[in-house]
Amino acid sequence: MAKTAEDNFRIEVWDREETALVETISRSPDSSVSQAAWQAAIRRRPGMLLIHYNARYVMEKIITPGEATVAPQTIVDGSVHAGLDVSLADLREWHTLRAWCKKCSHHAQVNPADLIRRYGKDALFSSVERALFDRGGPVRLEIHKLPRN
Repeated sequence: MAKTAEDNFRIEVWDREETALVETISRSPDSSVSQAAWQAAIRRRPGMLLIHYNARYVMEKIITPGEATVAPQTIVDGSVHAGLDVSLADLREWHTLRAWCKKCSHHAQVNPADLIRRYGKDALFSSVERALFDRGGPVRLEIHKLPRN
């Protein structure tokens, strides 16, 4: 898979032993945006190992202060909302879904109507994410709003 400018700066969350990638929480071609995301990640991911990359170069690597919490997380317009677990019924016509593979970073638009038909309108995002796989890797769903015209 070819690298894009989007792959320049990224922030990853790893388990404390640094053996498994938990999630990639930010990708940006812009250093300033990536630095802002890094500061937000430190506040929002207590007790987690965060690694900030510029391509393959590790810029920063820390275990954030505080105790690690395990709570459902939903990404809405690029921001992670810990503890927020929405159902498919909460989606509106202006929302779009994007699925990200946690292993290979492959991403694709997902039709919410297809997920509702398959899992039911009351299915929670956390349970739908656990059921989805891309090439054997787990998938993270993101909610985005359609741009205004």
